[in-house]
Amino acid sequence: MKSIAPLAAAACVTFGFAGMAQEKKSSTAHPVTITFYIAGVQCNSCVDSITDAVKKVPSVTAVNGLSEASGYALVSFDSHVSSFHQIARAIADANAVHGEPYKPTIRFRVPDYSQGETASKVDAIFSKLATLVTVKVLDRKAGLFEAGFLPLKVDASKNAPQGFNGGNLGHPIRDEAPKGLGLRFNFVTEARSAAK
Repeated sequence: MKSIAPLAAAACVTFGFAGMAQEKKSSTAHPVTITFYIAGVQCNSCVDSITDAVKKVPSVTAVNGLSEASGYALVSFDSHVSSFHQIARAIADANAVHGEPYKPTIRFRVPDYSQGETASKVDAIFSKLATLVTVKVLDRKAGLFEAGFLPLKVDASKNAPQGFNGGNLGHPIRDEAPKGLGLRFNFVTEARSAAK
């Protein structure tokens, strides 16, 4: 009995630490600032309505740069807590001051899109996301795209980001093979100076 007790204690400590490490890994924060382009912003009341709605989304820490003239908002949030889609839904669901819902989009670049067979591979990734977003080519040669958000289907039993998130595009495009295509990829971000 004496020889088993130290082994059992060591096993408990080892598995306890392993469990803590796994728990810590899954709760790692991923703060981002993403530019959401917003159609339909016509006045300061629109700005206030959108800003108030977005600030209610869990993990949002800032909403900056939005004005009638800018047409975009820089939204800072933790994408491991709230998804891009949840932010977009808050924008679309904001009180529409002039009667028409606001239409959020994001933009991203895949600079090597037009080279060789890259386009067909990237298009295959887009097609896998067709139930979440629509992807429109803005400049094929430059690899510039715009993603519009389809209605978000919320699973109330899920306590995690829902719908489209940045990693849905970033990982399969940017990650090295075999997980991804190993291509350059980035979300378009308006000047950070607008955040001040």
